[in-house]
Amino acid sequence: MRVLRNHSMVIIFIVSLLMATEAQSHMMVAQHGTINMVNNGAFMVLSLPISAFDNIDDDNSGHLSTVEFNSHRAEIMAQILAKVQLHDNNGLRPLEGLMFSLGDDHHNADTATQLIVMGRFAIDEKSAGWTFLFGLFGESAEEKVMNMSVKRKATNQKMAFELTPNNARQKVFSL
Repeated sequence: MRVLRNHSMVIIFIVSLLMATEAQSHMMVAQHGTINMVNNGAFMVLSLPISAFDNIDDDNSGHLSTVEFNSHRAEIMAQILAKVQLHDNNGLRPLEGLMFSLGDDHHNADTATQLIVMGRFAIDEKSAGWTFLFGLFGESAEEKVMNMSVKRKATNQKMAFELTPNNARQKVFSL
């Protein structure tokens, strides 16, 4: 029964992501992220600056077009997997169901300065020693700060923190 419930939660999460991708791109504040720890998943949503990614802005406009976005999906995914990580006492937790979309650009519907990233870290809810590592900072001063909030349902814990290039890791719910 528990396995069925966990699979159902994953399916609901993925369907919600698919339906909410466009709406989320309008609602997520730049350089902000959330992680919600529920059962065996840490569900993450991030708004990341385009300038944080290497070699995806082909015309160096500071905006990512849909053509650039589609042609660099593999590079975007690789950089997210390498630079956004959650570790616990057992090591790196896998990031599953990774999805990303162009964020909202109020000036041009065909380009964006932000990417909205969603995914689920597989965790053991009884685990401890979580550390969040982040390395996708942009070029401008405001893009060098990532504001995060984390919630853990099982213990009703909440925390908020800022990450910078000089402070790019944060212990989460340390005992």
